[in-house]
Amino acid sequence: MKKILLASFLLTAGISGYAQTYRPLTSKNKTYLATVKGLSYTYKDGVVTLKNNGNYDLGTVSIIASSKVDKTLFGIALFEDGLEKGKTVKAAVYFTTGLGKDTHELSLSEIDQKNLVLSFDKATRAQH
Repeated sequence: MKKILLASFLLTAGISGYAQTYRPLTSKNKTYLATVKGLSYTYKDGVVTLKNNGNYDLGTVSIIASSKVDKTLFGIALFEDGLEKGKTVKAAVYFTTGLGKDTHELSLSEIDQKNLVLSFDKATRAQH
């Protein structure tokens, strides 16, 4: 019994260490949904890893980040060099905060990573 409780506690502690939220798709556009079908991404320590297990080679993909606690935080990971089917790429997230003239870049150490909300911003198919 103690082993089961200890295992469940460790599992919960491991999961709660990184609690970013991945926002689901809300678009109703069938072409866009077909483009992102099979795409998956993960975030860890300022880097987004994007996997293309979809049906299309991609031209440009961007993933944005916001914060549950800092409403002016904005982050973006750009994948502009394309991504072929079956491939995986990584990109650093560029973070800024503030409004208007007060907008400035943030280092990763200044980000509350547990409260990030990540979502697809853009995904286009490659032109052949």
